[in-house]
Amino acid sequence: MHRLLSRTLVPAICLAGSLCLAQEPGVAGVRALLLVPGGPVTTLYPLSGKLAGNAVQIGARGLSESFKPVTREFSLAARDTTQESGYRPVAKVSLPPQGGDFIILLEPAGATYKVHVVNGREARFGADSVLFFNATENNLGASLGDNKFIIKPRAAVFAKPPPRGEKPFYQVTFYQPKDGKARPFANTRWPHRDASRCYVFLYRNQATGRLTYQAVDERLTPVAAVE
Repeated sequence: MHRLLSRTLVPAICLAGSLCLAQEPGVAGVRALLLVPGGPVTTLYPLSGKLAGNAVQIGARGLSESFKPVTREFSLAARDTTQESGYRPVAKVSLPPQGGDFIILLEPAGATYKVHVVNGREARFGADSVLFFNATENNLGASLGDNKFIIKPRAAVFAKPPPRGEKPFYQVTFYQPKDGKARPFANTRWPHRDASRCYVFLYRNQATGRLTYQAVDERLTPVAAVE
């Protein structure tokens, strides 16, 4: 009788384990954006252990195509024939344990990248919203219409424009600290975005030393839209 129960329970336990593994939620999709002035594009590969995924084209003027890593902790690697594996990791990514849609912001750090992970379904980042990323060492200020806020270095700052009025645009001003005061370094108008959101990368131009910014729009899809 004991032997019969053992023969029955072992397959049942194995089957239950297989079902648990099959039902474990995975990563629905990851997209990446280079925080680099201009429009460079680089080819990187998701690397989990020694297993490399398909090539991903990652640029600075738009988000990459969505890709699905095998695990929530992985690397992005460049092809390198001098390495035994054929790949050289350039960015280590650790996704949060919950969530299925992420954006990876890649900030250059010598021959590698610093990784900043953003939840693609962040409630504050819906249509007509803006994500600011300050790549300088100082706090910067911004105003979207009458909404004013501080953009701290290397932290995702989400903001909403003022309510839509009679005009389809609103005034945007960026400020830097100078002589103990907040001095504007950019003043422009932005359109309201009905079906997209915007990433704004603030940096100092290495050639001129002046502060400037780069903006990238992302059209919202069923995957990226905030529920």
